[in-house]
Amino acid sequence: MSEPHQTPEFDEITIVTRGKKLIEIDGEEVEVSAGETILIKAGSRIRYANPYDHETEYWSVCIPAFDISTVNREED
Repeated sequence: MSEPHQTPEFDEITIVTRGKKLIEIDGEEVEVSAGETILIKAGSRIRYANPYDHETEYWSVCIPAFDISTVNREED
């Protein structure tokens, strides 16, 4: 399962607490596992996915705060 691509206007720190998450960042796939953290800079074209057979639990911290008008989601 994956979300549409987006190009947020905010930095996002993702902290995975259980399972793992696949994140496509500017065309490169990065797997983030439990206990790991990643910083994605504003303006990066990203897509979050969980193609695994288990649930993922994670926290996201957006700086400045998340606002749907600055996510810039693409329609697939």
